[in-house]
Formats: sequence, C-alpha cells, structure tokens
Amino acid sequence: MKTYALLLAAGKGTRMRTDMPKCAYPILKKPMIEYSIERLENSLVDEICVVVGHKREVLMDLLGDRVQYVVQEEQLGTGHAVLCAEDLLKNKPGKTIILPGDMPLIETKLINKILNAHDDMGNDLTLVSTLYDNPKGYGRISRDKYGNVCSIVEDADLTDTQKQIKEVNTGVYVINNDILFDCLKEIKINEKKGEYYLTDIVSVMKRRFKIGLFLVRNSILMMGINDLYQISIAEKHLRVEINKWHMLNGVSIINPETVTIGHDVEIHPGAVINPNTTITGNSVIEADTIIGPNTEIHESTIKKNAQVKHSLVYDSEVGEFSTVGPFAHLRNHAVIGDHNRIGNFVEVKNSKIGSKTKASHLSYIGDAEVGDRVNFGCGSVTVNYDGVNKHKTIIGSDVFIGCNVNMVAPINISDNVFIAAGSTVTEDIPAGALTIARSRQINKDDYAKNLVKPQIDEKKAL
Repeated sequence: MKTYALLLAAGKGTRMRTDMPKCAYPILKKPMIEYSIERLENSLVDEICVVVGHKREVLMDLLGDRVQYVVQEEQLGTGHAVLCAEDLLKNKPGKTIILPGDMPLIETKLINKILNAHDDMGNDLTLVSTLYDNPKGYGRISRDKYGNVCSIVEDADLTDTQKQIKEVNTGVYVINNDILFDCLKEIKINEKKGEYYLTDIVSVMKRRFKIGLFLVRNSILMMGINDLYQISIAEKHLRVEINKWHMLNGVSIINPETVTIGHDVEIHPGAVINPNTTITGNSVIEADTIIGPNTEIHESTIKKNAQVKHSLVYDSEVGEFSTVGPFAHLRNHAVIGDHNRIGNFVEVKNSKIGSKTKASHLSYIGDAEVGDRVNFGCGSVTVNYDGVNKHKTIIGSDVFIGCNVNMVAPINISDNVFIAAGSTVTEDIPAGALTIARSRQINKDDYAKNLVKPQIDEKKAL
C-alpha cells in the first residue's frame, strides 16, 4: 500500500502582513513550501498532494507538476481543507501524513520515523506532538491518567489547569485512508470560529480506533511560521545547521554567524568564505575559491581558485583564477572566463568574456561577446540600449580599449584593434586597426583672459 502526503497550504497567512501566500514566502531566498516538498520527495512518501486556496496560482507556478493539487475554494478550517482531498485519496489504500505547509524545518529522517512508528504501533491515527516551555497559542494534548490521548484542546478553550500543559499539537497527523474521510464528516463546525477543526478528529476516533502519539523532542523541527519574526528564527536555525555541515565537510567559514548559505548551495572542500557573505539559490562554489567579505552570490557558479570580494554576482559564472571586485556587479548570465580581472565598480550584464581579459575599474559591459586578452580602460562602456531595444557588441581578441571609450551597439570590433581614449565608436572596426573617434583638440592662445572675471577691490567698492 502507498503512503501519501497532504500538505495544507490554502491559508492567507494574514499575520505575515503581505499579499504573498504565506507558504510562498522566502526563507533564505527559497519559498517556504519548497523545504517541505523536498523533504517529502526524499522520504517514504509515494505521492504528494497540496491543498491550495488563496492565490493558488502562485504556489502552482512554484511547484509545477511535482505534486497534485486540491483546491479549497472557501477557507473553512483545517478539517475542511483535508476533506477537500476526498476525491483524490478516499479510494486509495494506504495511509496519509498530513502536514501544515508552513513547517519548513521538518527533516526527511523525522518524517520517515513518524511513518514507521505509525505502522509499528498499529495505529489508525498517529498524532505528532512536541514540548514547549511557553506553549501559548498552541493546542494542548490532553491525556488521561494512563497516558492515553483524550483530545486536543485549542488554546482559546483551555481551562486554567490545561494551560499548564506543555505538550502541544504540531499539526502533523498520520491516518489510514480507509477511515479518514468518514471520520472527518463527523466533525462539527466550531461555533466561535465558523470552521471545522482537524483537531476534533481525536474526539471522533478515540472510542473506535487506536490513537497513538509520536513525541518530537527537538521542538524547533516542528516550528510553524506565522509571522516575519518566526521567519527570522527559522533562518537562524537553518543558517547554523547549514554552516556547520559545510565546515565539517572542509569549507572554511570565517565568523560563521555573519555568513548566510542557502539550503541548495554546493560548496567544495577548500573554499574560504569570509564574513558578511550571502550565498543562495543553486549556487556552486568550487575548491580553493575565496569568497567575500561583504559579497552576495545567487544562482551562480564560482570556479576553482577564483576570488570574489565586496561584490554582487547574480545568475552568472566566474572562471578559474579570475578575480571579481571590489564593488563589482555581475548579473543576467554574465560568463567570465579564466584568468580575468573584473575590478572596482565594473558591471557585466548578459555578456560572455574570454580569458585573460581585464576591466579593472569603472566600466560597463552589457550584451557583449568579448574575446581573449582584451583591456577595458577606465570608464569604457558598451552602449547597448537605444531607448527602445538592446543591441549586441562583439569584441575580438587582443583588443586595447582606451579610457572613456563608448562603443555604440550594434558593433563588431575585430582582433588586434587599438581604440584611442575618449573615442565614441559607431562603426565596425577591421582587424589590426587604430581607431580614433573624437574631435581634434584646438588650443586658442592667450584666450583664457577673456574668460577670467576682473578682481574687485572690496575696500574701493565700499
């Protein structure tokens, strides 16, 4: 029999104070729900279903065809959300693990333990609980004197005695499919909230079915996200765990409390990550690189022995033995070859640069193809935008571009070209040419006196 997962992600998440669906909100630049989906994909679960509602198109665009979808048109509580999946799951033998979509810290091995415990104990329903010193806001697990589960009591309905209970409901359940939906239909609407609480399934099932508990000792793994402060707590936990993993695998991280590395980043042993550095997305940092300080890298590859410091690198690639920064910006699929120098205040956008090329300071290289051994002088610019469209600049190898040169695209500059400083180039340049495209200097002797205002004697003026 198969194992199914039902992820509840239909809520608005009003406490997040954002128009974005809560489960799409990023943690370390990765949508919250992606963490849960990836953990489930690597677990014993065979099929994943997501209950969507508020702005469902956002979540469906994120997850694509990796999961099946159930739409909760009207948000009538967690019990109603699960009931919406009846057509999909009722006639499928097996069990279903139900999870909130806002639980990004749960781990694959923990999911597997919960599923195995459900089978080993022969439960019809397994509740997952944890312990909090300050459990305010959480539903409590009410047990009888023998330790059996009596009910889950919502925080608003607690008696003074029940408020002392520290064992809380995590919102994770495992239940056999053949009884799930019949039991859900016995849940009555909560008059105060006008919703159907999934927690009430315990009271429905306790006399006829076997209910077991799985206690998670590490409560942070079961943390739900309800506001932006809890986002920061989740990010802090992930940051510590991810950095620890990389350091134990041979990555040197200086002042790790200031370094943020995303969940999907690949860093090879021998790399050095300096303080105040952020690396996110599906970035790859190869061996013997030096990254940072004060650097942000996203969805990019930094190859062996490269250095990037005080710079931004987005959706780009830096080749072996190349240096980037300080204060450089690579974006929109910039590809920097080997042994290059991209220096101070240089921006490279949607361009491919060969090897042993230098752009040491104050240059913009956009929508260009650049060969090998090219020198960009200070202030040189590929003028790629005419106000309506972007145009391409092609530069061959062994080209010297003087300071303050404007190359107005579309333009093709061949090999072995020398462009004089201050030129504005608007036509193609043939191989081996010297190009001077500027007005001739004119000196007018003894002319400056006509531009100098006469000195005024202030005493005489008075």
